[in-house]
Amino acid sequence: MSFDCAIIGAGPAGCAAALYLSRAGRTVVLLDRASFPRRKTCGEGIMPEGVEVLRELGLYEDAAALGRVFRGVAWTTRDGRHARCRFPGGEGLGAPREELDHLLLKRAAAAPGVRVLERSAASGVERTAEGVRVCLDAGELFARRLIAADGASSPSLLALGVPRRGPARPRFGLAARLKGVGTGDLVEVFLFDGGELYLTPLPGEGRVSAALLLERRALAPGPGGREEAFWRLLLAHPALRARLARATLDTPVAGLGPLATAPSRCEDGPWLAAGDAAGAVDPLVGDGIGLALRTGRLAAEETDAALRGDVRPGRYTRRRRKLLRPKRRLARLALGLSRRPLLARAALAALRAYPPAFSALLRG
Repeated sequence: MSFDCAIIGAGPAGCAAALYLSRAGRTVVLLDRASFPRRKTCGEGIMPEGVEVLRELGLYEDAAALGRVFRGVAWTTRDGRHARCRFPGGEGLGAPREELDHLLLKRAAAAPGVRVLERSAASGVERTAEGVRVCLDAGELFARRLIAADGASSPSLLALGVPRRGPARPRFGLAARLKGVGTGDLVEVFLFDGGELYLTPLPGEGRVSAALLLERRALAPGPGGREEAFWRLLLAHPALRARLARATLDTPVAGLGPLATAPSRCEDGPWLAAGDAAGAVDPLVGDGIGLALRTGRLAAEETDAALRGDVRPGRYTRRRRKLLRPKRRLARLALGLSRRPLLARAALAALRAYPPAFSALLRG
């Protein structure tokens, strides 16, 4: 079998790339080792820039039917100081990740020129004179271009000899859905010493996605395992004790991390990487899904250009870096605040006093 492009990984980045390439008239094979729908540990929020991609793909109405709209972000420190801001334009969406991913995959499978292969792990990826060869248990396939979109560990990039690196102070997480939590139309971020909790509104009365992100030393589980550590850390935050008094788990507590790993390069010859496979921004900015959708679109644009003969080494890397720069700036700021409680209080007071500054940060 031969295609214009092979995409390994059928998450938001891979599906977005497949849909945009289909629009360009390309033949695509989209493969994933999993069978969908499948559970994926995630903060489950899509910021407005990612929602715009869903609109472009004609997916917004269906995605919104699965999820719940949110219209801004609120940050709260341990001593109860807070700042909140509505998005300067657009809206966000909280949606169960397995349902969102399944929707994207079904739409990709129905797109002209796209063939979807579930339960198909790539056992090998090799460059050839004409492009790439992908080895599967059931045989092999060939493509002129490859998009690696298989997540933060990216076996496909490792098969291509591309090592990964992590941040100097790696962070990890615990995540679960909760019920019995009062919610509004904001994503709420509670700052800890060296970390934060995200509460993203989900459909259903009092349901939220809760993602707790901290450095490893703070996440050491006790005798009760992940669930005990999760509740112990959440209830240690003074502003959360009353808020979560009636909360119960809606899903098991799952682990995340290490976060924000990146490959040594995200393009080389016939291949490029998208989504977390290309390197993730620390998820405390709450835009992992949105950035996956946007880099999937960018990967499709560059792949289509290359198939037309417009090959410019390094252009994708530069464009991706420019796209991520505002979010990385916000991530550095937010992480710095979480590690410096006194500075966090001063910064939130300034943002509360001057809302346009908060809007500028969220606009990214």
